[in-house]
Amino acid sequence: MPRRLFAFVAVAALLLALLLWARANDVAPLPGARSPPPLAFGERRADGVRPSDPQLEWGVITCVVDEALGDDPGRLLARNEDDGTAVSTASGRTLTLTLAPGEWQVTWRGSGTGRQIQSRRLGLVELDEGQVERCAIGGAGWTLSGNVLDDAGEPQQGAIVEGCDAEVLSGEAGRFTLTVTRGDCLIRAWATDGLLRRPSDPLYFDAFDPPVSPTFRVPNGEIGGVGLGLRGAADGLHVNFVAPGGPGDAAGVVLGDVIVAVDGVETSGWSVVHGVEVITGTPGTRVRLRIQGVVGSSDIDLVRARIEDDSPVVVDTGRAD
Repeated sequence: MPRRLFAFVAVAALLLALLLWARANDVAPLPGARSPPPLAFGERRADGVRPSDPQLEWGVITCVVDEALGDDPGRLLARNEDDGTAVSTASGRTLTLTLAPGEWQVTWRGSGTGRQIQSRRLGLVELDEGQVERCAIGGAGWTLSGNVLDDAGEPQQGAIVEGCDAEVLSGEAGRFTLTVTRGDCLIRAWATDGLLRRPSDPLYFDAFDPPVSPTFRVPNGEIGGVGLGLRGAADGLHVNFVAPGGPGDAAGVVLGDVIVAVDGVETSGWSVVHGVEVITGTPGTRVRLRIQGVVGSSDIDLVRARIEDDSPVVVDTGRAD
């Protein structure tokens, strides 16, 4: 009798192990020990029919890949707030992720090895139950066309449009076409006057809902600044360029100084763009900077002036303001 009981227990344990193995190899688990329905990762059901609608308790992300990207359409990666990752498999030119509701950072990764791998960040998607998000991944990325106008509504030729690791100048009638290779980033236009620039309001580029023919508005007229190139850091705005003869140069500002306050407002954590917006203005107006140097800090009052572009200057990590 004990031998029969032992054999029965052994067979039951073997069947249970086989069942668990089959479930583990059917679909990949999601973070939090939750498993997606059979639709996940682009798989078909046993009868060969793909369900037309996702189960309502899940959200779906599906992207169509341009054939120009090669024979291998790549895969989608989705990472949730807890750093859990779900990965799609290729299914023709359509990649599908079926995910639990929540916020997911989605990336497309193409074929290749090492430095040959193409990777495009698509953005942060907040999925609800039954929600379906769609996107298209083009061979050259995403193309954004629009206009640059000044405050009076006049077209601006030669304005800089940059963001998402791309940059272009606006042409006749202020038209521009910018090709970007990643989403979830900001794009803005810059008015230029000599060495100085002033930005437009930013535009968020979302690969799942790309903007259609946006219009940027940049300031018109002369731009006044203090002739300093900036680099943003946690402790303030670091000076990495001083325009010869500019207001900052005349006041004794040198490379390596840190602007820790502008008009009494601390600059810790400021971006370069925000620093440019605050420090630049109308020529002839005043701005007070608190400078942290090697020997200590001091407040200086500067009069904004137009900074001429008399010689080519390369500033690799900031903007002249």
